Amino acid sequence: MNRYVKYGKKALAAAFACGTLLWGGVAAADPAPAMDGMAAFREAITMPSKPDQRVFREDLLFFSPTIRADLEFLGQAKKHSLRIAGNLDVLATDNSGDTAKLAVPFYMTQTNQNMTIYFKIGDAWQKFTTPTLAAVATDVVTTPTEAEVEDTIALVKEVVVLRETPSQRTMLVRLDSNKLADTVKKYAEKHPADNGTANDGEMQKTFMKYLDQGIRKADLWYTWTIDKTDWQTITMSYNLSSIMQETARAALSENHPDWPPMLTETVEMLAYYSDLKTYTTFLNPDVKDKADVPDEVWRNATPVDDIITIKETSAK
Repeated sequence: MNRYVKYGKKALAAAFACGTLLWGGVAAADPAPAMDGMAAFREAITMPSKPDQRVFREDLLFFSPTIRADLEFLGQAKKHSLRIAGNLDVLATDNSGDTAKLAVPFYMTQTNQNMTIYFKIGDAWQKFTTPTLAAVATDVVTTPTEAEVEDTIALVKEVVVLRETPSQRTMLVRLDSNKLADTVKKYAEKHPADNGTANDGEMQKTFMKYLDQGIRKADLWYTWTIDKTDWQTITMSYNLSSIMQETARAALSENHPDWPPMLTETVEMLAYYSDLKTYTTFLNPDVKDKADVPDEVWRNATPVDDIITIKETSAK
C-alpha cells in the first residue's frame, strides 16, 4: 500500500494515483523550522510506515466548455487487494445548447492478478475483467524496494515546503518531465493494455507516442501533505491539465486527413480549453465495508469482454 499512499508515480504512469489540496489537521501555534525541500521530501518518502489498511476518497474533475465530468469514489486498500465504490457523472452540452447527463455507478474489486469492474449502464449492471489493470494495481499497492524508492526520488526536480508544523508537512513537488516520460514508456511496455480496453494495436501505439511527447513538454507537479507522527499521507493533489493539453497538442501537430470534424474539434478543446485535476483525502482506516460490491450486483451483472461493445450498446 505504501507505493500508492506515498509515492504516486505508478498511479500517474497508469493513470492511477492522485491527491488533494485540502490540508487536513490543525496547525501548531509555532511552525517548525522548514527543511531543505529535497531533504524534506526524501525524509517523508523513506521513513517507515506500515498501515494494514488505508481508506481514501478520490475526486477526479474534468472541465471543458462542452463537457464536465466528475469521477468520485471511496477506496479501501490492503497489501494485496483494492476495493472501490464510486460514481461517474458527466454533463455534456452540444452546439445547439442542449444538455445530456450520464450517471454511471461502479464498483471494482482486485486481489493479486484478478480484477473485475462492475458498472451500471441504464438499468443493467455489467462486469468487465481486466488482468492487465489488476497487475498494475498489484504493483501500485506493493511496498517498494529501496531501488524503486530511489527511482521515485530521481524523478523529482524541485520540492518547496509550503507548510511545516510539528505534526504535518505540506510540499509542492515538481517532476522532471523527461525522466517521467521515460518511466511511463517503460511501464507501458511492461503492462500493455488488455484486449477490450485498447484492442487496436496501432491506435495504442499512436496514443503512447503522443503521450510521450505531451509528458516531455508538460509542467508536472503535485502537492503532498504528510503526517509526521506516523509518516502516513493525509492529502495529495495532482494537476494533470498540462499532460492532457500537451498530449492533445502533440496529436494536432500532425496532419490527420481521416479525422472527422467532430474528432478534430474535441482534440482542439482538450488542447486549449480543458482542465483535469485529482484530489485524494485519506480517511480513518477503521471505516469498513464501504466499498464492498452488493450481492445483487455481483450476482446479476452481465459479463462483457470489450469496452467498444459497451460504448456502442450504451449509445443506442
